[in-house]
Amino acid sequence: MIIDNNKIILIKRVRSNGTYWVFPGGGVEKGEDKIQALKRECKEELGIDVKVDDLFFNKKVEESDIIQDQYWYLCRQIGGRLGTGEGPEFQKDKGYDGTHNIESILVKDIKNLDLLPKEVRDLVYSKFVN
Repeated sequence: MIIDNNKIILIKRVRSNGTYWVFPGGGVEKGEDKIQALKRECKEELGIDVKVDDLFFNKKVEESDIIQDQYWYLCRQIGGRLGTGEGPEFQKDKGYDGTHNIESILVKDIKNLDLLPKEVRDLVYSKFVN
């Protein structure tokens, strides 16, 4: 998560089944640790380089026979240009449905967004909105 000047960077996903928002991020690839994956995902999705500061939240998610550990870190932009990401979600031939738009939203406005996961949205709101 990148929060600066009371704004948070989010991805607005517009798909055939609806519109929703997500935090930038993704999975860990073979040979990476969590921090390396986070930096790669920020470059791919956002076009920026980040410094990872603190772990904000983590949880274990169980779906069917898959168990995932999910982590949200607070980060700062240290390079690159926001909106220049070229990851697979921006490439039409990779099978991604819809569009992925990078937006900087006032933190106080996230409460009204369909921002997933809602649990993390609510934690961000309670911590950063007075």
